[in-house]
Amino acid sequence: MSDREVLRHLEALYDTPDPWKMTSQKEQFRFARTNDILARKLIAPASQVGSILEIGCGEGHQSEHLARLCAQLTAIDVVSTAIERARIRAAHVEWVLGNLQDQPWVAEGRKFDIVTACEVLYAFRDIPKTLQLMSRLGQTCLVTYFAGAAHAVERPLRAMPLAGRESFVFDDVTWHAVWWRTT
Repeated sequence: MSDREVLRHLEALYDTPDPWKMTSQKEQFRFARTNDILARKLIAPASQVGSILEIGCGEGHQSEHLARLCAQLTAIDVVSTAIERARIRAAHVEWVLGNLQDQPWVAEGRKFDIVTACEVLYAFRDIPKTLQLMSRLGQTCLVTYFAGAAHAVERPLRAMPLAGRESFVFDDVTWHAVWWRTT
């Protein structure tokens, strides 16, 4: 699927409120577990880092959780409706509409303490390139993905210098979290 087709598909999903069921117990559990992993494995012994970049922020549901772990959260998505809804959810976040690779701070060499891509790698046509870009942008990177989509992300992730891996389960759904350090 081309980038344009992916964008059209995502825009169509946002024609409905809460297209991903982010207010469900299952998703709230996922957000809490992701934050727990970040706090224990990537941030501890501190309680916060200076900056986090959230790739694929959608309507900002996970952003609300991530904002607790940093002084500055930058959150990016390609869908304007999602960013509009996210801005209502949390005003103190730097919301960015557009493609990750097109941002001026990519070329400027901006570094974030942590870069996250939670449940979003499947939307990228070139996952290895996205992982490399994450490594350029972050001192530490975290990816989470649904076990059912492991076939799409596991192989590219094997090329990364992983520092850790954890899985977590809610009812019959399993997610995997992997992280690596670039410094």
